[in-house]
Amino acid sequence: MADGCYLLVGASGDIGRAIHSGLEGEKVISVSRSRVPEFESEHHFLDLSRPISEDEVRAITAGTDVIDGLIWAPGTELFGMFQDTSLEALDAQYNLSVRSLIIFIKEVLPKLKSSKSGRIIVITSVWGSVGASFESIYSTMKGAQNTLVKSLAKELAATEVTVNAIAPGVVEGSMTQALSDEDLAAVLSELPQQRLIEPSEIGSLTTFLLKGETRSINGEILNINGGWYT
Repeated sequence: MADGCYLLVGASGDIGRAIHSGLEGEKVISVSRSRVPEFESEHHFLDLSRPISEDEVRAITAGTDVIDGLIWAPGTELFGMFQDTSLEALDAQYNLSVRSLIIFIKEVLPKLKSSKSGRIIVITSVWGSVGASFESIYSTMKGAQNTLVKSLAKELAATEVTVNAIAPGVVEGSMTQALSDEDLAAVLSELPQQRLIEPSEIGSLTTFLLKGETRSINGEILNINGGWYT
């Protein structure tokens, strides 16, 4: 993976920052709503919760002919009763997790096919496989991502491009830091390892999947949840 070019979407979140750190020394094109100051990568601002256009994605990748990896890491959880979900919130979740992802893959795929080891890695969630009460919309979008990964992996199996997902459990970061001590203790009591997933664990698995030696790992939903759900 030396001297590769990687498109990292959702670079400013806890997981995105960890992935970016693991790509030190590589060429990284980062996309997010805010720039991470400690990273010197080429950066593009884009709000993925609105309907983005194909032209916007083309402009981001116009400066390179070959992209070795597309890493998709944006995501915002949506808590609440299913029947209370507004159409605005529904559209934002769909745009962020499904529509924007599809547009990016469509536009970047020819550049990935030009690589000797093109990789598409989507950061999904444990809820995409098992579902979560009071997070039905979020779980639905993550489930859609998982299905896209499996389907596209089959479609591209004869090429050098692989498609995989990483599905974390409860991750240490801004969302869990907002929990009260009581709520955090309740979460930890359900986890077999009695600890949260570190973003660096997701970053390390991402870096591994980007290697050329992983070309037979394809169409997988790789769980990182400490045995919480298997």
